[in-house]
Amino acid sequence: MGKIIFFTGGSRSGKSQFAEEYIYENKYKNKIYFATAIAFDEEMKDRIRKHVQRRGDTWKTVEGYKNLISLVENHIDNTNVILFDCISNCVSNLMIMGREIDWDNITPNIVNQIEDEIEDEIIQFLAYIKGKNCDCVFVTNEVGSGLVPATPLGRHFTDICGRINQLVAKNSDEAYLAVSGIKVKIK
Repeated sequence: MGKIIFFTGGSRSGKSQFAEEYIYENKYKNKIYFATAIAFDEEMKDRIRKHVQRRGDTWKTVEGYKNLISLVENHIDNTNVILFDCISNCVSNLMIMGREIDWDNITPNIVNQIEDEIEDEIIQFLAYIKGKNCDCVFVTNEVGSGLVPATPLGRHFTDICGRINQLVAKNSDEAYLAVSGIKVKIK
């Protein structure tokens, strides 16, 4: 049965690098890097390039943020571990992509519907992984330690991502917090 390992921390805390090191230290051989970011601009392209350089070419890369099971199901039987980087990009993309929403005037019912859809996607993926002989290392931004965002979209993202982070952490077998380049085991 697949284990769930959870890494969280602030921006530039070292969480992705710690997640990669965890995978190397545990000597996983067949690895999938599940990339959820979209390269919208030069800054994101540079971030993605640096991640690719750091991890090298021993990984199979899968890209996407929705229909998560369908993205890995053809590869998972030959895989020992998936590095899912990251939950916060996945949540952001699921909230915004393909939707024409005025986030300044959105109703609570619509926000709740969007959150329910995202939660269902993650719950299904967690159940799928737990039923396979493949571990999954999740990376996410800790969104609850900063200021309350000034915009409605920012507040909705923080709320939804925070609850999805809680869901994955609760279902994890191990959990780690990265703080200023220091890894702390929290579960």
